[in-house]
Amino acid sequence: NLTSNVGAFAITQGSLAASTNYALTYTGANLSVTPRALTVTADALTRIYGNANPALTFTVGGLGLVNGDMISGGLATAANLTSNVGAFAITQGSLAASTNYTLTYTGANLSVTPRPLMVTSDALTRIYGNANPALTFTVGATTGMSGLVNGDMLTGGLATAANLTSSVGAFAITQGTLAASTNYALTYTGANLSVTRRALAVTANAQTRIYGNPNPALTFTVGATTGMSGLVNGDMITGGLATVAGPTSSVGNYAITQGTLAATSNYTLTYNGATLSVTPRPITVTANNLAKLFGTTDPAFTFGVSGLGLVNGDVLQGRLSRDSGEVTGTYTIRQGSLLNPNYQINYVPGLFTINSVPLISTLFLSVVENPTPVVGGSERADNQDGDTAITRGGSNPNCSIPSDGICVVGGE
Repeated sequence: NLTSNVGAFAITQGSLAASTNYALTYTGANLSVTPRALTVTADALTRIYGNANPALTFTVGGLGLVNGDMISGGLATAANLTSNVGAFAITQGSLAASTNYTLTYTGANLSVTPRPLMVTSDALTRIYGNANPALTFTVGATTGMSGLVNGDMLTGGLATAANLTSSVGAFAITQGTLAASTNYALTYTGANLSVTRRALAVTANAQTRIYGNPNPALTFTVGATTGMSGLVNGDMITGGLATVAGPTSSVGNYAITQGTLAATSNYTLTYNGATLSVTPRPITVTANNLAKLFGTTDPAFTFGVSGLGLVNGDVLQGRLSRDSGEVTGTYTIRQGSLLNPNYQINYVPGLFTINSVPLISTLFLSVVENPTPVVGGSERADNQDGDTAITRGGSNPNCSIPSDGICVVGGE
């Protein structure tokens, strides 16, 4: 019947008969059931490197399976999780049909394709003049898929044109020599290495100069933030510091400003100012020694200036003074009110002498009305103009003549 296995089945007389008019002799034979022709064709398959093999499927052809029969076993391939990219034969493996079938197998290939791999460069920053940081990256893959598998590693490294002397700006981070094996299809996404300005501190040096002298060179010290040196790559600062102080500037403190001092655009310059102190100019004022006759008006007190001297057309204000007194003798000439705030005066006092009136060898007197005899030294005789007095010598302390001489006091 339909379900009979392959084999020989006797063909019997069954119900075959002739009429009674015959003597029927039956000779039998066999019905041979032969294997059913069956074809199995493996399906060509594809999978990504590092993924598990898909189910190895096939198509059944020929006269096909009947009577609910099934094929047992399964196809096979040498490809596994670590197999490199390539084509791997799908063999019949243990796939079989029962002896009721003659199975003809047609193989196919399992193709292992490169694994998609995403490498994304990390955006990085460094300061001008510093070494480049390590160029790092992130490894990813397409949705639903991990990155590197089977302990695989990337070789080589990323690259950038930026170096120690590169100016401030953005520099592309390229793939460089970074590569994966042929088991991967690597897609690279770049980023930038940003070179930022170098922090630089310029501190003016405090200066001092004497009033009237030229300004000294306005110097400064270059430093940087903690853990970082100052100028690099042979760079120089241009321009110079400034101050409003000039040769005629009075004693006082004057700010030293940044002026035109500048660094290139590769630096962020922070300026710390200082002060130029203008100090008093040292001079020596020496009072001139002077004298006058007793009873006369003091002359103008004069002096000489030495040391660094007066500058800028300056004069000293005020005047000298002397110790009080009008009797004959020596008096000290003091600084008095003499000064100038832009000068430091070293004062050398002078001497002022009041001398006695000298002896007059010949005396011409006008006619004296109502003369008073000069006797004993206290008497006076006035001339007609009333401005000359004569006394006998020895009776007036401001006379230096013999006691029998005559002294003229206060006359012309």
